[in-house]
Amino acid sequence: MFFIVLSIVILVFGSTLGAVEYYGNQSIAKQQAAASAQLTAYDKQIATIKAKKEAEKEAAEKAAAQKAAADAALADQQAGKIVTPTGCAIDGKSAHQNPNNIDVVVNKKHCFNPIDFVPGDLSSYGGYVMSAKIIPSLTAMFNAAAAAGMPLSITSSYRSYSNQVATYNNWVAVNGSTAAADTVSARPGYSEHQTGFAVDLAAGGCSLECFLNSAQYTWLSEHAAEYGFIQRYPLGLTSITGYSDEAWHYRYIGAAAAQDMKAKDIKTLEQYWGVTGGGY
Repeated sequence: MFFIVLSIVILVFGSTLGAVEYYGNQSIAKQQAAASAQLTAYDKQIATIKAKKEAEKEAAEKAAAQKAAADAALADQQAGKIVTPTGCAIDGKSAHQNPNNIDVVVNKKHCFNPIDFVPGDLSSYGGYVMSAKIIPSLTAMFNAAAAAGMPLSITSSYRSYSNQVATYNNWVAVNGSTAAADTVSARPGYSEHQTGFAVDLAAGGCSLECFLNSAQYTWLSEHAAEYGFIQRYPLGLTSITGYSDEAWHYRYIGAAAAQDMKAKDIKTLEQYWGVTGGGY
């Protein structure tokens, strides 16, 4: 009897130990799995933090390099050297980025590439140099204006890069800083006068701000589009064009586009062709 009881005790004790060991192992396995999952989560968090820091570092280095390049380019530019600024150069291939085409958009966001671009078809009209592409239409517009008793004259047309350098540096000297010069003069390589498609107009001796109140300006507002010209920098749209209004500055884009803009009451090339604009 004793041995039977002892056997039962041993059996029960062994089963209890087995159960304890089994459930103990299960608990340990769960703890190990939880710890492993936690470590994996920590590893992912660490990897994310590292990736973010690397991205921030790369972005900071890129921004610093771009600023250094821009500063160097501006310094060279002010010294009269021909440079191609980073980040603004038109590629000559995309829509509205070929300076040989009348649909090109040059502004404070889109400069020439090469920076000293020269149109291949420069010609003279009344002593002023401009692209030959605009002369037939300009002649027709001048003849029509004269016939209407609104004779027009030109005060400025094509401007070379070197001419822009001299002009811009003069404004820097006069105003004391590039920031101040930027408010009154385009940086070299950023002026659409360099395309040969732009002309500044006058009514006799009435030019620049005076031109706004002339009968010729009123006539152009009605008829310029018929000849493919638009007032490039209208009033109140500086945030889009990058420039204050210039009643005297006209740009040739072709009669079809100019008349379409007028019909749709679209005032700027940036809006009409979906090109970025604004300040530098």
